[in-house]
Order: sequence, then C-alpha cells, then structure tokens
Amino acid sequence: MTPLAFNYPVSVAILYYGGQAGDMQDTLEAVEGITQALESRGHMVRIHEVNIQNWRRAVRTPGEVVFNLVEDEEWVLYQKVGQRLEELGRAQLGHDLKSFKYATKKARVKRRMVNLGIPTPAFRVFNRRTRIASVRKLEYPLMVKLSDQHAGIGISQESVVVDQKELEGRVKYLFRHFQGEVIAEEFIDGREIHVTVLGNRRHAVALPYCEIEFKGEFADNWDVYTYQAKWEESSWEYWGARVNAVPKMSKKLDRSLERIALATFKGFGCRDIARLDIRIDKKDRPYVVDVNMNPSLNRYDDQDATIKSVEELGWTYEQFLETLVAITYKRVYGRLPDRVRERHFLLEAPGI
Repeated sequence: MTPLAFNYPVSVAILYYGGQAGDMQDTLEAVEGITQALESRGHMVRIHEVNIQNWRRAVRTPGEVVFNLVEDEEWVLYQKVGQRLEELGRAQLGHDLKSFKYATKKARVKRRMVNLGIPTPAFRVFNRRTRIASVRKLEYPLMVKLSDQHAGIGISQESVVVDQKELEGRVKYLFRHFQGEVIAEEFIDGREIHVTVLGNRRHAVALPYCEIEFKGEFADNWDVYTYQAKWEESSWEYWGARVNAVPKMSKKLDRSLERIALATFKGFGCRDIARLDIRIDKKDRPYVVDVNMNPSLNRYDDQDATIKSVEELGWTYEQFLETLVAITYKRVYGRLPDRVRERHFLLEAPGI
C-alpha cells in the first residue's frame, strides 16, 4: 500500500471534547498532532472545542473533511455532533449514522458479531433488572466490562472474575459507578493483537499487526490491557504492557487474522479507518473482542498501536494523516480535488 497525496490543498475541521482524564489528554495531543501534520502538508485546519452549549455552532465549522473527536463521557455530544454532520452532508471521517449505535454500545457490537458469524468470546449482557445468579453457559474466568464506555474505562485487574461471587461483586461495582449495561464474556487467556484497517468496501487493507506484550508484574497478574495500562504512566501496568510491531506468528494465523479483520470491517460498515482488538487463545484461535471505529491517532503516544502499524509501513505520520483525509475525501467527493475548493465549499456547503 502506498500513501495518497493531494495536488491541491483542502480544508479540514477538527471537533473535539476536552478534559483532564488520561484518555481525554490523549485526544488533546491527537488534535495537536493532526493539526501540525496536515498544516505541514499545506492544508487548512480549523479546530473547535465542543461543549453542550456550542455544539450546534461547532458542527458548522468549515472544512471539506471533518474529524469528530467529541468523545464525551456519556457519548451524548459525540452522537449529536456525528448525526448532525451526517444530516448536513458533511464528509465525516470514519462515521455514518448506522455506525454510531455500535461505536457507543459494546453490547450491540457483540450481538452483531454473533449474527455475522465473527468469532467472539461467549457473553452475557446485564442490566440493572437482570438477575446475576446464573451464567451456566459461560466458562470462568470471565471478563466483566462496560457496554457504554470506551478507552478501557472501567477495565482493571479486578475485571477478570473466577467465580459467581466475584462476578456479582464486579457487576454491582460497575452499576454503582457507571451508567449503562455490563457485559460478562469468557476471558481468552492468550495473546492480544490490534489490527488497524484502512479503506472502504473492496479497497480495505489491514495494516501490519501490533501485539500488546504483557511483561514484568503481569507474570503474577491477568494479561489485561486495562485503563491504567493504556493511560496511567505512574502505574506498573503502563510500563508492563508494551506495544510490539510486528508480532511473530504462523502464516496460517496471519491469514486468519487478516480474513477476520476485513470481514469485521465490512460487516460493520466501517469507513475509512477502524481498529480491531483481537485475543488469541492457546490453540491460535482468534476472537474479536472490540471494534473501535474512532481509534486514537496520537503521534505523541509511543505505545499507540495504530501509529506503530503505520510506522511499520515506512510512512511518516504526515503521510498517514494525508492518506486518511484522502480516503475520506474520495469516498464523499468521488475523486481528489483538481483545484482549490475552499471558497466554493464555503459558498455551497449546506448551512455553513
């Protein structure tokens, strides 16, 4: 795969949600990196921090391609912004109206994978009215996680439970501290591989894989990519979970991962980019555990799986971001621009 480039500059809008938590700091760093990368390639970038008061105005920020990075805690603004961008006919990178129900509800992702025949760990969904007394069809240990959260929120070493008592305790804990449903799925004790896919329809391509290697104190703990491992630099988990590209594996497993990744990407109607989190058991059987339709694009995070995959291609971060914008641009406008369209876009784009 070779990177795409523009002969004429385009305009890009970046909408984001700010905050102090580790995952939100990652978003702020991503905004900075994306802006610098695209401006260095000659493109015009406008950024707009979104909140509940200004979101209607924010979605009208001019830009031929729009990044929706409005990942608020309850996904309320994220969905409002995304749906309005679609209604306005904006070229929104990576999203459409159908995908939002999967981006914000992991329980829907699990059910969709079952319907598509995509291998995923057996699971059960709990709400506040569900009796937790019986999970007879599931085998312990189980991974217990939130359906309505992202970025590893709510996932810790305590997320893996080994019996009924621990299951009940963990589910009740999550209900006390978070909104939405809870998923209990069979814990796949094995490797964790992240696969980033770029493209659309028949032209989707899986990038080189990355593996989360669990070292150090993980030898005496569960191999789980927790919130602390992703974002908390002061934790032993952060320094024990390292991202490695490209992992060693058999040709058979390599082909199996590519086939499953592309089938998942197409089956969910993903656009432009997505990252799949896959666990592999001791018999080299892969199971998709999550579909991330808005993966991190933070160039400053040296443990970002997508960026590691891009580097393995031999691309610069600037080439990657321009390629990503070009993929979205071609999907919406049919071809890359043959002239500078900024003034034309401002005059004719609906309601802007």
